[in-house]
Amino acid sequence: MAMTILSRACVVVFLFFMADLAGAQEGRPRLARALVAKLIAEANQIRESEVTVGPMQAVQEEVGKALTTTDGVCVTFVAPVIEDGRRVRRVQRRLFYHDEDWGWYLFAIEGLRGGEGIDLVSERKGRIILR
Repeated sequence: MAMTILSRACVVVFLFFMADLAGAQEGRPRLARALVAKLIAEANQIRESEVTVGPMQAVQEEVGKALTTTDGVCVTFVAPVIEDGRRVRRVQRRLFYHDEDWGWYLFAIEGLRGGEGIDLVSERKGRIILR
């Protein structure tokens, strides 16, 4: 009997947790393909017209041993890159996230003089390098 009460309590907590996650995802604005092309172009330093946006899928990403983010969007796209001194179009993937202050954004961890930094391109604040 005690196990049944415990099981029911776990189910109730799980349902509240899932409802909270769904509400958080529903509250954020939709990621538009035009915005994806703009942010990728800024991040890759190319023209928006050179970015062809493909599938966009919500994903879960492990960001630490005990931490997983559930609101990322993986975007597959085609854009030019430099390989062996030539410019070629390659299929690439980037993860986009949403933040109340930055809006939609993507980032890359970069090696900087004296350590690492974050090269971030956001909908609301443009390009930022966090050192």
